[in-house]
Amino acid sequence: MGWRRKATHRSYTCTVDSLEELRDDLWNRWQRAFDRFPELESAFQSGERVIYANGNLFDLEKYTSRKFPAGGRVFSEPPESINSYHRYRLDSKGRPVHMASGHTVNHFDWEGLYRYTTDEVECLEFCLQTRVVSKYARMTLQNGIPKTYQKIEINGGGSHIGGATGKNAISRIKHESYFSGATVVKYESTEDRVLSGKALVSAPGLSPHRLDLEYFYSDAGKLERIVLIREDGSKYTSFAARSKVSMKELATKLSEKIASRTIEALKKADLSEPLQAVELSFRSVTNYLPGVIPAMEGDSVSDMAIVLTNGKRNWIGLNEEDFEPEMAEFLDRMNVAENWDSGSRMLRQAAYLVTQRASESLPIADGFVAFAIDWEFEGHNLNAILKQCGATTATLKRLKKIGWLSHG
Repeated sequence: MGWRRKATHRSYTCTVDSLEELRDDLWNRWQRAFDRFPELESAFQSGERVIYANGNLFDLEKYTSRKFPAGGRVFSEPPESINSYHRYRLDSKGRPVHMASGHTVNHFDWEGLYRYTTDEVECLEFCLQTRVVSKYARMTLQNGIPKTYQKIEINGGGSHIGGATGKNAISRIKHESYFSGATVVKYESTEDRVLSGKALVSAPGLSPHRLDLEYFYSDAGKLERIVLIREDGSKYTSFAARSKVSMKELATKLSEKIASRTIEALKKADLSEPLQAVELSFRSVTNYLPGVIPAMEGDSVSDMAIVLTNGKRNWIGLNEEDFEPEMAEFLDRMNVAENWDSGSRMLRQAAYLVTQRASESLPIADGFVAFAIDWEFEGHNLNAILKQCGATTATLKRLKKIGWLSHG
């Protein structure tokens, strides 16, 4: 069954000014929420059952009047976790009414509440030690269809605001962009579905930017894809409906695409020397579209830390549109299952394919290898990772001989 976008470029009822007004309204609601701390007790007393999780669930942006998906694994008993806990109390419809989370190491705790009416849903969280509103989110609806969405999240969950606590932290948070991130969205819809939207987004320490949202539906009316368009015209997929293919098939398709695009990008780079190595740099959990970092035969590299030697001088960015909608679906399924090792394995396979195929179209040196790594979490497994990515015993000996790999 094919799918098509149900919206064309129509005149929006929302303007730039209305998005800014929506953002101002969000800040005002967040500030007033500091007076709502006593509501936590009544929220805690409500609900019919309790569930547990390893991380944050119930993203308000995914709320519908028919269903509020958890967005991750839930447990009837507290999962075995050394550092943190997340607990939700649910009402008779399976919706959260109270949440609690905390770190047993740094000894900060959070509590929050959810409030539902026919045309409005709210989520509100406090850091208990600082009494700072760490998150405020709100969605308005008309006939069950989203009209607006607003969210503020405070960096560090409001646990460290330069020593400020409670309402004393408000001014500092509002005037120091590093402390917060905010998102506002206005949707255009029909009586039964969202067609498109416009958003104003800011991240900690960064200037606000604008996005256009495009919604695609199947012929049967099922939401298949949400595409976000940046101010420079580039696009990325924020949602892709789950297909019938397996995670293994998705991983295989993505690794093939990434390997192919990596080799194409290296060919376009017009390399002046033979390649000794190519690093596919990624960040576990948050980003599996790798940066491509080539290193030449004449470079001086220690323990394969190419980025430390060359910085971002030779960094090549891949076009994220080339990997959609498969990447969006892969990430969603991986996050829901909380099985992030599948992302690492997918990129190792992509690197293995580059190692095997590079000689067909690229100038490579003896002992060439491509490898995928998140240095922060995986640097201690470098030799094992190189082997997973196609490095033979002869390759490792060559890399040690030229000083690129330690003898330890």
